[in-house]
Amino acid sequence: MDERELKDKQIEICLNEEVEDKGVNGFDLFELNYQIPDFSLEEIETSIELLGKRMSLPLIIAPLTGGGYKSLEVNKRLAEAAEIIGIGMAVGSQRLMIKYPELRKTYYVRDVAPSILLFSNLGLVHLNYGIGYDECMYVVEGIGADGLMLYVNPLQEVFQRNGMVNFGGILRKLEHLCERFPYPVVVKEIGYGMPRDFLVKLKEVGVWGIDVAGRGGTNWVKIECLLWSKKEPEGIEEVGIPTALALKEASEVVKEKVLFASGGIRKGIEIAKAIALGAKAVSIGLPFLRWASQGVEAILKGVETLREELRFWMWYTGSKDLSSLRGKIKEK
Repeated sequence: MDERELKDKQIEICLNEEVEDKGVNGFDLFELNYQIPDFSLEEIETSIELLGKRMSLPLIIAPLTGGGYKSLEVNKRLAEAAEIIGIGMAVGSQRLMIKYPELRKTYYVRDVAPSILLFSNLGLVHLNYGIGYDECMYVVEGIGADGLMLYVNPLQEVFQRNGMVNFGGILRKLEHLCERFPYPVVVKEIGYGMPRDFLVKLKEVGVWGIDVAGRGGTNWVKIECLLWSKKEPEGIEEVGIPTALALKEASEVVKEKVLFASGGIRKGIEIAKAIALGAKAVSIGLPFLRWASQGVEAILKGVETLREELRFWMWYTGSKDLSSLRGKIKEK
């Protein structure tokens, strides 16, 4: 199986296998504050502005794919829908684009989505494996992105064939990158949350944004074990910090940073709770991949459901806009 086939196999597994840790994202531990609204339902505004881009919802399509034989079609569908709706998007890891420049076309979506908020994507650990400032510039400018998302995946790498497991000195390299890099840098976990000490270090090295990406959604260790026919380690379904708890801690420790929440967010009420807990926006992955397999219309329908649910919970909390929603939440 070549590297492009591996990308497609990951998509196939996500579409056909049970790869989620359902019901453990932690949002059920919190409840939104009920408040009688003093405005009309039609006045509710769900939009935000991020990096100069107006978004109709606080929603970003999480990094999903790129470089595979099927990646082009998936990314084009996602981007086309994002442009129509007015939401953001991140492409999948662009390591293959660096290795094989001809694969740039599988990541490039500006032809169908000229105005969306768009993030490039690499692994933080790649900074220890030959990727530096020039390569980071290449992946951002090569697809016309607005910023760079660096994913943190130490648990996944252990189960990959030839996984990149040297994380030594990585924060020092990240700091050097952030000092020079002209684009915003977001560091994102992939589904296990971020410990407090790591959050503090990210603040110190100067990243622009943080996606806590907690437990409760897609489990990439499960995917790798299915991909390589390995036995899952006992207790892997219990590993990680639930998304809501990871976000709550981040909003206390690094509240001056732009915070994103992901990890099992599937409903409008969870988007509302994430915003109330301090997230600027949320990112969602697996549902978008499954909608994209059905076509652009399925993506539009799925997002419209999320929008209507979010509007209801803003109405419930008496929040005319998203800034008014912040803080209207308590532990049960």
